[in-house]
Amino acid sequence: MAKDKDYRKLINTGRWRKLRRSVLTAHPLCERCYDEGYITPASEVHHRRPVEYGVDYAEKHRLMYDPGNLCALCHDCHVKVHTEMGRSGKEAARRRNAEVVDAVINRFFNDG
Repeated sequence: MAKDKDYRKLINTGRWRKLRRSVLTAHPLCERCYDEGYITPASEVHHRRPVEYGVDYAEKHRLMYDPGNLCALCHDCHVKVHTEMGRSGKEAARRRNAEVVDAVINRFFNDG
């Protein structure tokens, strides 16, 4: 699970639990397994664009609750997706933190 304090705050809300339940109800099968020809129950909801990539709370809020940013996965596929995204381990966490710092600097201190 992510260690970003805004993410932790957003993921522990009734709104998230309701949205998560609706995603899993609408997509009871793992979307990745299904695409590969397997039938596996979905048990987790994945954010395609990670919430922590938002440079401010408003953007994180949008990423958290955007149904288009979500997909239903089984646990194994969720782990695989995060591994493939390079989002596992301490080095990945350091890299993500550096990317967020760069995004904030570019957004608020550069002319672009």
